[in-house]
Order: sequence, then C-alpha cells, then structure tokens
Amino acid sequence: MWTSLVVILFGALFAAGAAFWTLRAVRRAGGDARDGRLALFVCAGVSVVALGAYLVNGRPGLAGSAYAARLEALHERPPETYAIDEALAVLAEGARRNPTDPRPHLYAGEILFSNGRAAEAVRSFDAALRRDAQSNEALLGLAKATVAVQGSFTPESLAMFQQVADRSGDPAPWLYLAMAAMEQGRATEAQRMWGEALSRMAPDDPRREMASRFASGRQP
Repeated sequence: MWTSLVVILFGALFAAGAAFWTLRAVRRAGGDARDGRLALFVCAGVSVVALGAYLVNGRPGLAGSAYAARLEALHERPPETYAIDEALAVLAEGARRNPTDPRPHLYAGEILFSNGRAAEAVRSFDAALRRDAQSNEALLGLAKATVAVQGSFTPESLAMFQQVADRSGDPAPWLYLAMAAMEQGRATEAQRMWGEALSRMAPDDPRREMASRFASGRQP
C-alpha cells in the first residue's frame, strides 16, 4: 500500500517537473500560449500513461494487478508444473503473506541449491533459520550451501553439520562430516563417521553400499 503511494507521488512529481521544463522550453523558443498548452497536454498524457502502465504491469509492493493475476494463475496449476522462477515467485508471495513462516524460505533454499544457485540458497536458508532456529532442515541446507559457496569445508560449516548430527537421526550430516574427515586425512575418524551414517540409513537407502564399504575400511 505505502509502496504504491510512494510510486504515485514520485510519478506525479516527475510529471509536474517534466511539464515545467517543457513549458519553459516552448516559451524560450518563442512559442505562443496555444503551443504551450499543447506541449503541456502531451507531456501530461505521456506521464499518466507511463505511470498507469507501471502500476498495472509492474510490482509496486507486489500489488500490481497483472502480477497478482499471474500469481493467481500459478495457484491454479499443479506445483510440479512450475518452472524454477514460477516456484520461487509463489514462495516469495507466501513469505510476504506469512512473514514469520520459515517454510517458504526453506523450500526456496532447497530449489535454489538444487539448481546451482548456492549463494542465493544461503540467504534463503538463513532467513528460514531466523524464523525457526531449531530447523534441522534449514541448518543442514545452510551448511551444504556454505560448502558450495566456499568450495571447501570450513569450521563454520562443520559446526553446523555436527549440530544437525547431534540432534537428529538424519544420516546426511554424518556423510558430510565423513567426507570432510577424509579430505583432511583423518582416516580413522572418517571411518567412524561413515559407520554413524550407515547406522541411520533405511534398509533401502541407495547410499548404504558406499557407506558400508567406507565404514569397513574398504574402498568402493
């Protein structure tokens, strides 16, 4: 609401300024009163049309009617048919409507991370954590995205993986901790962590064979 009012006010001031400079230019050029009125009319018309087009098709505060109509059309489609940017737009609208809900930010982070946009994913996961500091999913996502952005395991990302490992039964943080230990040459510790991951995997988990080999000290 306030954003739209600001846009309208700015547009009105811009139109008034344009009209003033147009009228002065006509007078300096020696034009008569009729020329001045015609110039003012054209200037005002162009300004009104431009401002109207922005308010209809733009996104002042996400309240533009055309944008709202596009969102409404998206809501009528199955989510699995969304393109990436369409899914992100729906989630952004959900976040705007429910500012304290961590889920739109969490889901946006997962979409961004799975599509190679790790830096943006970091911001989304961080936003989810600010709304739910106990979210293991958001913390794990933030840890993974941080590794992707940094290009290696950092003390901060390892601490996040360990925190998720300590308070959940998810094997994923143990897998990352095991890989970090292998990367740093801590073979015995890595073997133990592979075992921790294996013990938390479901019988049909496709990662079981790899984890079993590493946990037993055998190479895959």
